[in-house]
Amino acid sequence: MRQVVYIDEVLIVNLAMNLTALWLTSRFTGNERSFARMLAGAAVGCIYAFLVLWPGFTMMLHFFAKILVATLMVVIAFGFRSWRKFIRQLGYLFLSSFCLGGIATGLHYLWHTAVIDLENKLGLGEFNKWAVLTATILIAMFLGHWGVTGWRKGSAQIATKIPLTITFWGKKVSVLALVDTGNQLIDPLSQHPVIILEYEVLKCVLPEELYGAFGEGTGNTILAVSNTPYANRVRLIPFQSLGQDHGMLLGIRPDEVEIQVRDTPQRVTNVVVGVYHQQLSPEQSYRALLPPRLLVS
Repeated sequence: MRQVVYIDEVLIVNLAMNLTALWLTSRFTGNERSFARMLAGAAVGCIYAFLVLWPGFTMMLHFFAKILVATLMVVIAFGFRSWRKFIRQLGYLFLSSFCLGGIATGLHYLWHTAVIDLENKLGLGEFNKWAVLTATILIAMFLGHWGVTGWRKGSAQIATKIPLTITFWGKKVSVLALVDTGNQLIDPLSQHPVIILEYEVLKCVLPEELYGAFGEGTGNTILAVSNTPYANRVRLIPFQSLGQDHGMLLGIRPDEVEIQVRDTPQRVTNVVVGVYHQQLSPEQSYRALLPPRLLVS
């Protein structure tokens, strides 16, 4: 029996699976990801799949060729910062690919009801590849979103103090932050997690227009900064605490936050800094509260 391979289907399936594998890799490693860069990395995998099917390119099946292609995918999608990060990303890419392949194979067998005999060899009959592909990606997205979030929370070290370096308009401030599992604050506008920081630490890096405004209270601050270039960075974050059911916390979006996780700097930009006007620790052993979801074990 002659087997027909449709190149367009191969490329579409490979692009979708490669993109999903790179997305899972970014979730597990906590790297900032650009969709365009991940798409370019996935396209490299598609080119590889095309060459494998092309006559005369059997050398692409070699073990080292596969490693080279995976390396290119990682570098294109996430860049190269250090060997440690690169090897970690490469490992998670292979792990994600194996998981996706296992899910797709399991769904393939689960949905089959017919078995055919091809020249005395048992095999599976026709199947809906698009249904398998869609279900595989949906399962991967579920695991990548909720699974990784739960894994990070479980692996976060409770009551651990971690060094932070927060950058505002090019100025840096370094503090010790307590990993606080009770800090589940979310900026309602961007849905980014919130780091709580003492105002006394923050005020030394604030622009002159914000220095006084942030010490006046929530309502006055919004009015004071509304006509300044910094208005788009100011946030209002709702919170609940003992004795205060509908509180509002002032927040500000930083340039970036560098978290020192196990001697490895992790840079985060999708975060908001909430301003707290009292001391977080009576002994001043820490000056910020860090949500566990920002940690990557």
